[in-house]
Amino acid sequence: MDPSTVAAETAARTEATPFSSRLGEIIPKNAIFDSLFTVDAAIKAARVALAFVLGLILVGLVITVLKRLIKKRTDPRTGGLVIKVAQYLGFAFIIISTLEAADVNLSALLGAAGIAGIAIGFAAQTSVSNFISGFFIVSEKTFTHGDVINVDGKTGLVYSIDAMSVKLRTFDNQLIRIPNETLIKSNVSNITRFPVRRLNMDILVTYDTDVERARAILMDVAAEDPNALRNPEPVFMMTGFKDSGIGLFFGVWFATAEWFDGNNDMYIAVKKRFDAEGIEFAYPTMTVLPRPALPVPNASPARGKNRS
Repeated sequence: MDPSTVAAETAARTEATPFSSRLGEIIPKNAIFDSLFTVDAAIKAARVALAFVLGLILVGLVITVLKRLIKKRTDPRTGGLVIKVAQYLGFAFIIISTLEAADVNLSALLGAAGIAGIAIGFAAQTSVSNFISGFFIVSEKTFTHGDVINVDGKTGLVYSIDAMSVKLRTFDNQLIRIPNETLIKSNVSNITRFPVRRLNMDILVTYDTDVERARAILMDVAAEDPNALRNPEPVFMMTGFKDSGIGLFFGVWFATAEWFDGNNDMYIAVKKRFDAEGIEFAYPTMTVLPRPALPVPNASPARGKNRS
């Protein structure tokens, strides 16, 4: 037979034969199956699946118990930061235990992760600082959800305490976000921490005012206010002689929940009583004295006049 004819027939049979059949001629099918589905591979797969499932169950139980403890001992929104951290740690635990079950070399993996972590840490310094500051905020318990606080002149109701920031709702219904790092470095006043709060009134009256009479009127106004507390008693002090009048201090105690209403009512009542009793509030004044006229100097001789 012609060699060229034999070559053509062989090429035609090769093209007509499926690739899988030709692969089977090179590598036996049983060898492929045995290499992929050995007993050791099946055991390893079962071990990985078991580690993953047990990790999920264990982390789920820990999170559930932690939520119940937080619900009993603190506000759920305040404990949200702790829950989130526990979830992140639990997720990392599941990944590591699953990789160990799969016989993955964690040393090399953790080494690469450490290098990547350093790079990410430099890029996310602010976020990490906010995250760590959140732990100090929760642990110190300076305030909790629902408290009214003042931070550098910003006053509002604590709306949420999150991993990166604390959110306040102001009394005109605005939302203020304060990063945890900023908050931990600032002076924070908790306005509603204690059950009672004092209203501090700084009053300035004219120098012709009878201070004892003014004191009696202020005490009477406090006694007539139904929300003002009798115990502790109101505080009255003369704070000094000011530029424009006599300085007086008057402090009245209210229940914290009644303080805002008491603040408004007391100022209105004091103004009405002082007006009725003829006591005047002092305000900055200026006395202008006329300056005496200076003598006019003798006029000098006119320039250019001929001398005799």
